[in-house]
Amino acid sequence: MNELVIPQIILDDMIAHARELAPHECCGLLAGNNGVVSRMYRITNIVAMEGAQNLSSFDPAKVAHLERLSPAERAEIAFVMDMQDFSTAKKDMRNHGLDLQVVYHSHPHDPARPSITDIKIATDYEEIWPKINLPIPSYLLISLMHTTPDIKNYWIKSGQVSNASFIVR
Repeated sequence: MNELVIPQIILDDMIAHARELAPHECCGLLAGNNGVVSRMYRITNIVAMEGAQNLSSFDPAKVAHLERLSPAERAEIAFVMDMQDFSTAKKDMRNHGLDLQVVYHSHPHDPARPSITDIKIATDYEEIWPKINLPIPSYLLISLMHTTPDIKNYWIKSGQVSNASFIVR
């Protein structure tokens, strides 16, 4: 994917999703064809509901930190997608001939750049995407640190982060 095109209405919906869930992180998927996003899927962030300490994607220091927090506090600093929502989105993409293009999530109090945990999870998923018949997506972050949301898109491959541009139309 060279150039990603996100319709303004979808960008506005992602920002609304981030604001609705703040101070928790929101997460979701964007799908479409040929670099043009045509559908957004809001995915439930389960970290607030389940024991984050049981989730293998977190490093030991993060687990120790998360164990000291309440479920609501955990959701502010981490997200894990609900697999039922994810499966429903994947099935809808397949039924409509769409390709996964972006995984998005919000950083309510932090900049729009991948955290160490974001990079680790994205790197872990590099092997998983092809196994579940999905292309490796870019990762879009929505920062709500300031009045105007900051939105940036990245490629994360082998633990390395690089900028991925997008156009709003």
